[in-house]
Amino acid sequence: MIKRFLKLLTLVLFLLLLVSFIFGQQSQVVDIKILHINDFHGRLLPYIVKSISENIPVSGGAYLGYLINEEISKNPDGTILLSAGDMFQGTPISNIFRGEPVIQMMNYLKFDAMTLGNHEFDWGQEVLQSWIKNSNFPYLAANILKDGKYLPNVKPYTIVERKNLKIAIIGVTTPETAYIVKPDYVKDLTFVDPKEILPLLIKEVKEKGANLVIVLSHLGYDADKKLAEDVKGIDVIVGGHSHTVVSSPVIVRGTIIVQAGYNGIYLGVLDLKVQPETGLILDFSKGNTLKTVFAGPENKFDKEIAQIIEKYNTQLKEEFSRVIGETLVDLVRNYNEESNVGNVVCDAMLEASKAQVAFQNSGGIRIDIPKGKITMEQVYSLLPFDNVLVEMDLKGKDILDLLEQSATLEKGILQVAGIKVKYDMTRPIGSRVIEVSLNGEPLDPEKIYRVVTNDFLAAGGDKFVAFTRGKNITYGDMLRDVFVEYLKKNSPISPRVEGRSVIIK
Repeated sequence: MIKRFLKLLTLVLFLLLLVSFIFGQQSQVVDIKILHINDFHGRLLPYIVKSISENIPVSGGAYLGYLINEEISKNPDGTILLSAGDMFQGTPISNIFRGEPVIQMMNYLKFDAMTLGNHEFDWGQEVLQSWIKNSNFPYLAANILKDGKYLPNVKPYTIVERKNLKIAIIGVTTPETAYIVKPDYVKDLTFVDPKEILPLLIKEVKEKGANLVIVLSHLGYDADKKLAEDVKGIDVIVGGHSHTVVSSPVIVRGTIIVQAGYNGIYLGVLDLKVQPETGLILDFSKGNTLKTVFAGPENKFDKEIAQIIEKYNTQLKEEFSRVIGETLVDLVRNYNEESNVGNVVCDAMLEASKAQVAFQNSGGIRIDIPKGKITMEQVYSLLPFDNVLVEMDLKGKDILDLLEQSATLEKGILQVAGIKVKYDMTRPIGSRVIEVSLNGEPLDPEKIYRVVTNDFLAAGGDKFVAFTRGKNITYGDMLRDVFVEYLKKNSPISPRVEGRSVIIK
């Protein structure tokens, strides 16, 4: 009887200890909130995105800022605010002032870190260094080297502390930057595969006491998933570059992957429950981790950021509200096929040159324009890069090489004028161009043709290296100015998809 009593007493004591241990563990759980944006592209002013709402604008720095501060107030001691790159290039209000108003917004919101995106190099390294100097947060890029060292004033990682928890944030940038930025701006840089450098850095930050490891990535969604497969020890990947709307976190080999679309349309909110002794993530937000940034009359905004934006916007209003043309149809992009907006941009290039053929990269056309009056602001948003026209002589076989590269769809199809192309995507890469003609005549591989493109492509950007074989090169006006003049002369326009690029799938 006594033995049974002692056994029962031992069991009760064990259960009490177990319950005490469990509650003790639960009491030590740390709540961490990760707020994140990516690919903001200078979108300080709200705009209409028809797929979200026909009449309520979205995005805008002041509305985004209000949501950020609202989320911070829920966990003021446990929140991290991150940017996954491509913050500045893309809209008139940011471009004209070389990103200055975006820097002011980020400083006000007290960002904890930002990884470099490819578009951070669009105005050259000198401008990048000016941003770093004027920013109150670190810029990260662990896989970009200059003369064998990290970029000047750019860190591979930073370690922040929240609720006595040390959190390492390691930045990585897409190696594609080497060829999707003007080559002269990055020719002295080496872009290393992130999986080659991350294991040692993860070990390093853990030796420095990091309980949690975040990779702040400007690689793209698919590359992020591959990175999680290849590299152990990453707790969270906060992504950018591919503009992917990841509404619910994706888990790959225990790594949580998130991304918040683009243009500040969404604020990413990831809540974690972390066991501090082990750094183990016990729980996390399973769904609805993106908050849409609505900018309607009833939506609240941050007054300080609104004043920052208004200071710059008032300097632009008169010029950028100016109507310079009209379209009778929606001008719509199509990254991997012929588009009516691509056609009209190329038509403008052809009209402004003495060329027979015009080429424009799809990635350089950044927005759709609804039918109606066209303002200078819309033109700047459509063509935000400060590209100039470049004319050159190319052999027909060089043009074929360009079209075969286009057919890989690696960086979108080339938009064209003066030429008709038929692609058969069922054929192997390198043999997909089955028909090319100019003015009804087949392209002659040995004949010399006069070609016009932009200076980004002319330098071999987006891997279109055949442009670098051009001869008798001349530089023309800025593409944006050429397009404005075309609109003034030819409005109202009504471009259509007319079979310049026919694709067999």
